[in-house]
Amino acid sequence: MEQSGTELAEALEEWLGDPEEQANSISFTDALALDERDELPAAGIDRLRAFGFNEYFVPERLGGKLRSAEDILMLTRVIARRDMNVAVSESTQVWMMLAWIGGDAAQQEWFAATMLRGGVVPCLAYSEPGHGADLAANSFTAAPDAGQYVLDGEKWPINRGRTSTHVVLLGTTGDAHTPAQRRQSMFLVDRAELAPGEVSGVPRVPTYGLRGCDISGVAFTGARVDGSARLGAEGEGLELALRGLLITRTFCTGLSLGTGDTMLRAVSAFLSGRRLYDGAADEIPYVTESLANAYLSLLLAECESLVAMRGLHLYTEQFSIWGNLAKVQVARLVDTNSKVLARTLGARYFLRAAEHVGTFQKMLRDGAVVSVFDGSEPVCLDSIALQLPALAKVYGHDAATDWAPLYDLRAELPPFAPERVAVFGRGRDAVFASLPALVDRLAALTPDAHCDADRLTALRERGARLREELEALLARVQEVRRDPADRARTAESSKTTSPRLIRIAEELGSVHAKVTALGVWLHNREHLGAFFAEGEWLLAALDRAQAHQYEAGTLGPGTARRLFARMDAQRTAGEFFSLRRVRTAAPGAREARTAGELTAA
Repeated sequence: MEQSGTELAEALEEWLGDPEEQANSISFTDALALDERDELPAAGIDRLRAFGFNEYFVPERLGGKLRSAEDILMLTRVIARRDMNVAVSESTQVWMMLAWIGGDAAQQEWFAATMLRGGVVPCLAYSEPGHGADLAANSFTAAPDAGQYVLDGEKWPINRGRTSTHVVLLGTTGDAHTPAQRRQSMFLVDRAELAPGEVSGVPRVPTYGLRGCDISGVAFTGARVDGSARLGAEGEGLELALRGLLITRTFCTGLSLGTGDTMLRAVSAFLSGRRLYDGAADEIPYVTESLANAYLSLLLAECESLVAMRGLHLYTEQFSIWGNLAKVQVARLVDTNSKVLARTLGARYFLRAAEHVGTFQKMLRDGAVVSVFDGSEPVCLDSIALQLPALAKVYGHDAATDWAPLYDLRAELPPFAPERVAVFGRGRDAVFASLPALVDRLAALTPDAHCDADRLTALRERGARLREELEALLARVQEVRRDPADRARTAESSKTTSPRLIRIAEELGSVHAKVTALGVWLHNREHLGAFFAEGEWLLAALDRAQAHQYEAGTLGPGTARRLFARMDAQRTAGEFFSLRRVRTAAPGAREARTAGELTAA
């Protein structure tokens, strides 16, 4: 029987055991120690491989277990809450998506078989020292030569540059007469097939976070590869790269959810046991509200992430806007939490003790990298901004659609087909398109035992206001485009995106997250319990000016106490901070024993 995403998460939780138990392969104690030594977490990676983590990146049609995008989200969340070094080191498996997007049938069969044998540790070699995110300016060459390609150049900084078995890279195959966007091709290179001296690792670089990851580089010198190493057509490299990034940016939300969970869990656990002013520290109103708001942000981040995973199945061609919005907004929700929680910890935030406070500091450092991964926040916002005119043009012209499959977490989905992702979705975004229908559905609701007339009236007002906010933002897009000052080029750079459009893109990210929360609430009220159905959490989320921002005093005292109580109940019950019930490993639980370990015993 096929497992749901929550069941799969619980299975991996049981496999890995309690991260508070030092004897486990991925424990908080060992994660801190390895981080201090800048050491790759080999034991943790081996533990994941024994679980079969790599199989969830190979499509079912090729013998793997990749059917649901949510599976990858939930598995990533489980790992990242323990150690981002493990999560980031082993989740490079996701780059094999490019074989399913751009590879032919023979390539897909070959790479699937190799992955399922556990023989692939890929790295993504796009970045070059002198070009940053400007991939079109890369100087790495892949010169065609008698059915082969000769690779020359260096890629840096990249994850797993030295320790990968396979390299996904962009190389220039065109010449000066080839249009810039068609000069590069994509290759998936097996390092074992290269002659000695043709490929070498570039030394690691010290990093603020992810100190145990292999953030380094790879260099090729006259390396000859067969033409079969090329993915897609010659000159199609940049297009394939962008298509892959739209998927991986969306999956980055699992990393944020994992680190966000542990930061809130660590701080709330510490403060619950600390006595100040004749009571528990978490009973201080400011602390209670800070923790409640951080919990609310995680619920919003979860809504954005879960709906995005469903959208990857249902509206795959629309992720040129959506993938960027999801990555930016979820990272912002968690990053804001990290700052508020650090402030709430007070002086303890500055102490590097080998207790859970140290784990908080590590998660804060490691989680911050998500806003940089797979395209930094400015790069993602720029991509959204460039597509705003198309979004403004198509909004409101969508055909009548049943939005239940997108938001109902019980609804069956078709298999995930990553090859359907498109570089340009022509301004379409299913979340924004669904808002008018969601507002109509909200208007048709009647009060019930969970959501009374007053709260339902308030939710209807917020829903109508949300629709007005979206329409006003899209109207601003047209205003900016008509302003001559914003059309004038004031620099020699070809990158002239108006900061005003970037600002609209930021605000749209907030609206997007709120719409997903509204949609999830409307379509799941009957089966996620009283706290969810009451909608108080949703009302508090919709009341925020920007989804990720909150200040002291913005929550009513009663709402703050009830949000805090829900968060505290999930913490003490050993559950994820989630709208759904997802159990963590039992306190003190040892990791599951493999067949080899049982035999040895």
